[in-house]
Amino acid sequence: MSLKSESKSKPRLNPMLARSAEAFSDAQWIFEVKWDGTRALCYVNEKMQFINRRGTDITYRYPELENMREDIHCSSCVLDGEIVVLKEGKPSFYDLQKREHMDSAFKIKLLSKQIPVVYIVFDILRLEGTDMVKKPLLERKQILQETISESSRIMLSPFVEEKGKQYYEAVIKEGFEGVMAKRKHSLYYPGKRSDVWLKIKKTKTIDCIIGGFTEGEGVRKDYFGALLLGVNQPLQFIGKVGTGFTEKDLHEIYGLLKEVETGVNPFTNEISMENVHFTNPVYVCEVKYLELTGDKKLRAPVFLRLRPDKEPEECTLQFR
Repeated sequence: MSLKSESKSKPRLNPMLARSAEAFSDAQWIFEVKWDGTRALCYVNEKMQFINRRGTDITYRYPELENMREDIHCSSCVLDGEIVVLKEGKPSFYDLQKREHMDSAFKIKLLSKQIPVVYIVFDILRLEGTDMVKKPLLERKQILQETISESSRIMLSPFVEEKGKQYYEAVIKEGFEGVMAKRKHSLYYPGKRSDVWLKIKKTKTIDCIIGGFTEGEGVRKDYFGALLLGVNQPLQFIGKVGTGFTEKDLHEIYGLLKEVETGVNPFTNEISMENVHFTNPVYVCEVKYLELTGDKKLRAPVFLRLRPDKEPEECTLQFR
């Protein structure tokens, strides 16, 4: 069996997930920037394929990464990383959103030149058909470094050892999202949320009114993709949340929202997204987020829980 066919015959992997934690220092851990991008596994053979956390192929959205293959020195591998728009050396989540929700071939090509992305890699899961997931993290990092040449299209995520608190403070001061802490000798657990990977973020929480949802795709095709969120009366749209849900959450929330689905937009804002289903604004959920952007949207929101104890009228936010 050739390396190429061996790689293709192996099943798809799901990315390893992290738990939340506070900043700490420990000699048995490494610390790296938490990149504010789109998590994607990159399957490399003659060509490349980017698969997001929901199992959807998003390769077509980023044509500027096609030549990245030249920077990967192997016949086949599977990489784990984030697709990021860098602005003055820091991730721009606002600009990345413009790239994520584009399906027009003409606009995709245009934006690939105006707002180019870079793939920031932090792990390698397979190499030449051989699984790397049972190797310790620092060994995988060394293999990754030997496999990748950095360029304008791909870069390796730098890390420091032991001094997590100092690194976190420096990263936050520079305006980054936060830090990932990973135990030096940890294995890679595909699709699992583990205590050996920890995310340390500077976040806030807010109660929001659910005013609709987008259709699910990939592994979420039977549920929803994201919830449309709003605050105040009349209802002001402040963004959508598509992460943080358990399987139980997806099933429960989808059932609730289908019962109150309506064809009427409850927001004062025009919603221009495709495949949107509006609902009566009767349910409240709590989300955490990094900050409110200049255009009054939640940055990096993550679903925490439904709040049946909250009335929609209680969800208020004073815009400065």
